[in-house]
Amino acid sequence: MAYSQHTLYGGILVGIIVVACVAGIAITGGPGEARKEKEDLARQQALSDTALALACYQQAFGEIPGDLTIVGNELAHVTSKARQQDACAQAEIRKDPVSDEHFRLERQDGSVTRICAEFATGNSDAPYNRYRYAPSRAVILDLDKPRETPGEYCYELNLSAKLEY
Repeated sequence: MAYSQHTLYGGILVGIIVVACVAGIAITGGPGEARKEKEDLARQQALSDTALALACYQQAFGEIPGDLTIVGNELAHVTSKARQQDACAQAEIRKDPVSDEHFRLERQDGSVTRICAEFATGNSDAPYNRYRYAPSRAVILDLDKPRETPGEYCYELNLSAKLEY
């Protein structure tokens, strides 16, 4: 059975396309990696929102309690002292959007100093998630700092930062 020249070229073209697709998925990590990156972006946004809420609470009431539900309940009241600053009008304690757990807070001498989250990916290429609004950037100064590897990463908090847009 003889094959025509067109069948041969067609087979070669299909082979090249398959190899290119497999190579593309191997290089980019495929849809699973993209999902992890998207989850990490959502996680970092929630972490940033929580850090702002912690700063709003501390500046209004002082030390942050160990139970973040107390902070969240206080921030839920529209008339709360924690909502008096413009940047705090929408502040809220958020949970990790993937695990639905509160972010871990580290304390030093009883005061909250860092906020930590478990990331599924590293972002060592470059800061890919620049936040444009100032309040959370003032609270987490190293928000755009690259994470070399997946795993837990902790951010230093400046809870006495000037909170304004």
